[in-house]
Amino acid sequence: MKKSRIKNTMVHCAAIILCLIPFLLAPSSAPAATASAASAAGFKKTKIAVLDFQTQGEEFSTEDMGKIVAEWLITGLVETGRFDLIERRLLQKILEEQKLGMTGLIDPESVAQLGKILGVKTIVSGTIVKLGKTLEINARLINVDTASIVTAEKVQANSEAKLNDLVSQITDKIVQAFPLEGYIVQRTGDKVTLDLGKRLGVRPGMKFVVYKEGKVIKHPKTGEVLDVETIEIGEIEIKDVKEKTSTGVILQEAPANAVTYGAMVRNAIEGQVVTLPQEEGQEKNVTSDQSKKRFSIPLPGFMKRNPPAKNGND
Repeated sequence: MKKSRIKNTMVHCAAIILCLIPFLLAPSSAPAATASAASAAGFKKTKIAVLDFQTQGEEFSTEDMGKIVAEWLITGLVETGRFDLIERRLLQKILEEQKLGMTGLIDPESVAQLGKILGVKTIVSGTIVKLGKTLEINARLINVDTASIVTAEKVQANSEAKLNDLVSQITDKIVQAFPLEGYIVQRTGDKVTLDLGKRLGVRPGMKFVVYKEGKVIKHPKTGEVLDVETIEIGEIEIKDVKEKTSTGVILQEAPANAVTYGAMVRNAIEGQVVTLPQEEGQEKNVTSDQSKKRFSIPLPGFMKRNPPAKNGND
């Protein structure tokens, strides 16, 4: 009888342990799931809407020129791999339902309303101006939260035949307003791997600035963090791109071996001159050109990712 009780007790204990196993494993699996979700969230693209451009000045070869430019711009932005664009026909339907115009002539209140309906933070609007032989495209990026123009760009040509080229130039300028940021996840010799790939629009030939954070800039009265100093420590050129990663070569770095695992990177603006810290006793061979600096829109929170976890392979 005693042996029977002991046997039953052991069976009950085993059953209890089996029931507890899922709960014991839950704490370790939860962070993994969270990390996976955070990683996936980091690959979300910026969602924007493009309104038809207004035509101004002399008559164009077609009255739909504003619609054509908007369509070309949408295609160009999608091809960069950096943005989710609202389909033009869907945008037109929503504007009609809200009794708003398809062109950029909408008031600030309507901009905020449109952004909320579409789920976008930025709207692109603009004009095409024709005066004599001069053709000019003006594009504006509007923050829907504040209904303010955060940046404006313009390009010119001397012929309507070059309109497609102008749209390509405007596309590049818009892309530059949305900095692409990531991390170095591996270094071997002068080659590095970034956690940025095709799905975020990285292409061979792109250049990235490697930087580190410096002093925290705080408001003297409130103590609010206003900004964080960034110090450029290297420059990389991308040679090969995969879906989620890309590899490149280090063009320059200072001090030596400054470009390491976990270092932060952002895409370089075309024509930007990278200024690296000058080592003692060494001549400064790179100068800063302030005129090359352009306004950039801060990345949305969902596009900012945490640095890779240290694995000892710096």
